[in-house]
Amino acid sequence: MTTAIICDDEPRLAEALRDLLKTAWPELDVLALGHSGGDALGLIAEHEPDIAFLDIRMSGLSGLDVARQVVNSDAAPRIIIVTAYDQHAIEAFEARAVDYLLKPVKAERLAETINRLKTSINAGAPTAVDQKLFEALRQISSVERKFLRWLNCGQGSEIDVIATGEVLFFQSRDKYTAVITANKERYVRTPIRDLLNELDPDEFWQVHRSSVIRVAAIERVMKDDVGRMRVKLRGTNELVPVSAAFTGRFRQM
Repeated sequence: MTTAIICDDEPRLAEALRDLLKTAWPELDVLALGHSGGDALGLIAEHEPDIAFLDIRMSGLSGLDVARQVVNSDAAPRIIIVTAYDQHAIEAFEARAVDYLLKPVKAERLAETINRLKTSINAGAPTAVDQKLFEALRQISSVERKFLRWLNCGQGSEIDVIATGEVLFFQSRDKYTAVITANKERYVRTPIRDLLNELDPDEFWQVHRSSVIRVAAIERVMKDDVGRMRVKLRGTNELVPVSAAFTGRFRQM
């Protein structure tokens, strides 16, 4: 069965798209709905869906930020961008390497996208993105954003203030998120999905459902005998696993 996730910062629109898909493509299993870029990355890491419908603008990470982290990976979903821009703004995007849907989504247009997806999936076509199209989408969706630069981490009765530039990686630990630097490990209550919406996506990459690394801290990327990828970060001996959905980022290195 083909699987999908939907992420839109307007819950009613995510639900409306799910309902349209249920009618137009009954065999499609919509595994989960999310409402931010952090949600999208978490759901892709957790479910490795075949398709991801992503709002071009969401709180925190945009749909394009998410796409940049997963395109060309071994288990990358086919990305469908959902946008409120009118037809005239995106007439140049007919290449369809990344398909798009205009809000509000119309049944007729959705049927076209479904046919393209079925053809692509049946042919085993690669999920690689046309970079010119991708950059054009990024430019029209760009908004000035401020990213998290400091973290207040509890340590007993005290609070440690840690600059994000000192962080090697974040890792989910039960009810907390571990903040790991070269010389300390502290904790915040903010889940990784929410942290991702505040971190600069060019500086921090999700590599696993439970791990986010700082790109500048990467020392080495390794594969074991069965092809599983791990990252060695400067300042720690811990090897951070990379799930299949995120391997594509390391092909640029």
